Amino acid sequence: MARSITIIPARQSLTADAENSQSVRKLRMAAYCRVSTDQEEQLLSYENQLNYYTGYISNNPLYQFAGIYADEGISGTNTKKRDEFNKMIADCRAGKIDMIITKSISRFARNTLDCLNYVRELKELGIGIIFEKENINTLDAKGEVLLTILSSLAQDESRSISENSTWGIRRRFEKGQHKMSTKRFLGYDTDEDGKLVVNPKQAGIVKRLYFEFLSGKTVDYIKRIFEREGVVNWDGSTKWQVTTLQSMLENEKNKGDAVLQKSYTVDFLTKKRVMNQGEIQKFYIEDDHEAIIEPWIWECVQLEIERRKRYLEEHGTKSYSNNTEKNPFASKIVCGECNKVFTRKGWRSSTGEIRKIWQCSERYKAKGVLGCNNRHIEESTLIDIYLMAWNRLLECRGILMSEWEEKIKTGNSLTKFRTLGFMEATKITQLVTMLDINLMLQTVDHIKVFECGVILTVFLDGTEIEWENKELGR
Repeated sequence: MARSITIIPARQSLTADAENSQSVRKLRMAAYCRVSTDQEEQLLSYENQLNYYTGYISNNPLYQFAGIYADEGISGTNTKKRDEFNKMIADCRAGKIDMIITKSISRFARNTLDCLNYVRELKELGIGIIFEKENINTLDAKGEVLLTILSSLAQDESRSISENSTWGIRRRFEKGQHKMSTKRFLGYDTDEDGKLVVNPKQAGIVKRLYFEFLSGKTVDYIKRIFEREGVVNWDGSTKWQVTTLQSMLENEKNKGDAVLQKSYTVDFLTKKRVMNQGEIQKFYIEDDHEAIIEPWIWECVQLEIERRKRYLEEHGTKSYSNNTEKNPFASKIVCGECNKVFTRKGWRSSTGEIRKIWQCSERYKAKGVLGCNNRHIEESTLIDIYLMAWNRLLECRGILMSEWEEKIKTGNSLTKFRTLGFMEATKITQLVTMLDINLMLQTVDHIKVFECGVILTVFLDGTEIEWENKELGR
């Protein structure tokens, strides 16, 4: 029996004769627009795209207007910060859009992978994308092949633009030409040319920070002082972060210099930036702008930062101070046997009285196991020792003056600053009878306690005063 073959005609296209058919549903057409910069000509292009697509969709009887999705001043190399793009994709997944029209592949995405992934996802949902410039409809069988090639070219174009932009920026850096944002640091504003100009009110805060630090206070202590006094931060709040204050202390801009290219972009697609640890060149500009802090004072602060780091390493502690107001001796009491710091403990006597004592942190480092043999010392004894040592320093001022004058001539900037401070602080003639926390922080490096009963007060100017405590640990 001969085979019979019947040809079944194709159904009429949904869009064919749409104008004459009331039963055919119009395609819900959306448009996507994007400009990558906020330059005037780009913004004009952006407005033109909005107007064009609004009219194009609204005036076409085959289409139902489904909205315009537009990102302004956003890069197309990734989709993370493209809010409107992401909203459009979400609406596609929700079944609110049948077709998307956009100017070109580069407007849609310059990342080949992103472009193809979204095209394929939308295609599975039955949603096509029309790229006008390239004349591509992604629902067409040939569309994806051509799209792959052209999107790769768009990505390479983006790479080329990024490299050219980076090259131009670095050439300007070599000439000392730059514009800086003052949004996230204190002390400066920018003029119409992008140059730094001192903000007098904020500069006062910066100066205070530097001198508070050089007076022996920790950054954490200064933070609490600023918050307690309601000192206003760069963002208008009175809340401060230790990291913010630390970066202010280390910022070379405060002494009038500028380091360019502290960070750089490692991937033009993700826009990921990392700190420049020497991977690429930096540019150091001296006398770039008006200084807030004298260069030698700025240098003093850097030396003090390094000194404190060495101190922590030498004595095996992580904190230079802990709640200075209530615990001024924290990290200041050092074991003469193992060189580790003492920690404060509260002992309750048989009468219920709580005694504050200081004990080597290594004595019972492992629970129940005796480590360092050095004994404890009463906090009241430490206060007496400090007062005795400082009063002794006052009495010997005349003898020490010649040493101090020599240090001013031969020492580094920190030694000079500190020596001048000692000369000023010791002008008083009366002996002190009460602990002045700020004075102690400004003058004492550490107090070293030996098992034999010898206690050595070491001042920041290098002066050492020894005292023997015969009742140590009793």
